[in-house]
Amino acid sequence: MRESRSKYLLKNTLIFSIGNFATKIISFFLIPLYTNLLSTYDYGIVDLVFTIATIAVPILTLNIMEAVMRFNLDKDVNHDEITKIGIVLLLAAIIIGVVLIPISNDISSLADLSLLIYFYCISSATSQIFLCDLRGKELLVQYSIGNILNTLLIAIFNIVFLLLFKWGIRGYLLAYTLANCIVAFYAFAVGKVYHSFFSKTNKEKMHEMIKYSVVLIPNSFMWWIMNSSDHLMVTSMIGVSANGIYAISYKLPTLISTFTGIFNQAWSYSAIKEDDSEDITSYTNKVFRTMIAGIMFVGISMMTFIKPFLKIYVSKEYFIAWKYTPFLIVGCVYLTLGTFMSTSYTVHKDSKGFLMSGLFGASLNIILNFLLIPIIGVYGAALATCISYISVFVFRVFNTRKYMKYNVLTKEFLMGSTALICSGFLIYSNTVVAQAAQIIILLLIIVSYKEMWLPLLKKISKRI
Repeated sequence: MRESRSKYLLKNTLIFSIGNFATKIISFFLIPLYTNLLSTYDYGIVDLVFTIATIAVPILTLNIMEAVMRFNLDKDVNHDEITKIGIVLLLAAIIIGVVLIPISNDISSLADLSLLIYFYCISSATSQIFLCDLRGKELLVQYSIGNILNTLLIAIFNIVFLLLFKWGIRGYLLAYTLANCIVAFYAFAVGKVYHSFFSKTNKEKMHEMIKYSVVLIPNSFMWWIMNSSDHLMVTSMIGVSANGIYAISYKLPTLISTFTGIFNQAWSYSAIKEDDSEDITSYTNKVFRTMIAGIMFVGISMMTFIKPFLKIYVSKEYFIAWKYTPFLIVGCVYLTLGTFMSTSYTVHKDSKGFLMSGLFGASLNIILNFLLIPIIGVYGAALATCISYISVFVFRVFNTRKYMKYNVLTKEFLMGSTALICSGFLIYSNTVVAQAAQIIILLLIIVSYKEMWLPLLKKISKRI
């Protein structure tokens, strides 16, 4: 049992890793292209469009992609029935989504992009629903290929539209829209979605799925507030160019969520499968300890090298973004741990748990943004995001106890938290001593965590 569960988790982690790392590597090399071909103002506009889409897509689709993924994972489920419900709600979203055009026209900076915004949102919704359908059917290799294909197409289209045709913002949005359309068609084909056309629409199941996913719409909105509302506030209070710089400061810290998101995606499958196991609590906490060690190491490593890295990675006008990254790195580390614990909500289909934790963090984020941005500018937005992410983590520590008691105050957590915060303070010093101290802290963490990462590394090497 123990061996099979480890193989299952490791197999899924490797599958998600291949897909996610490939997409992030491609995206990684595109950032210099964007920062050199798009001004800070242009990048601020693009970020604003993506911010709007982040909240518009869940509302238009009733966030049905989450239900399509989760309900497809149930035992003895009729996959065609679940997929058909997703398609019905997608068609409704395509019709209702037309309202995005007049809404965009009313925003002066977005008026010329209204049609592109509509098509981008619809293409994004379509690709998300069909990719989630693949995940729910546990076609994880095909799902990872879909993600790689999406990023590769975005890269190719952006090189053509930005570098060759010089289409600017329009070319950027068009690249994403076309990539989404092609990936949606790919997922439609490999997931054999066409089989669901002959299936009846189960209204009772539709009601159950909508009930689950609708509760997640406010949750999506809360995460939009925490992840993106500060972008809007920075734009309105300071300016579009400042938001462009702040958007870049977000890029690297969110890699933390990417690294651990890979594992959390795989873990959700194991958590659902192991829910009935007698030793589920001890097994989960053993995995959680490994997660803590891994995420603290990634966060401290990023804190150590972020400054010299940005100096060669982005153009000079974006380099100032390093000043805001320490707050975002700390926040992302604790948010990742909170995301691991939220698997308990997924297992028990507790969408209200997601909602309440998101509401708690988002409310705090809004209050802090209004208080801090006028006083300390972009620093205020970064600090507000950091505190709200930590608040979600703390909330979930206590709220998930009805399902699982997570052992948080471990040696790995206390040592890692201390080292992370110390490294964050040291980044603001330009002295050689401070830089040396950061490296020493990183080396101490590597040595201290060796009992966690050495066995894991051996398992992965053996598996490969």
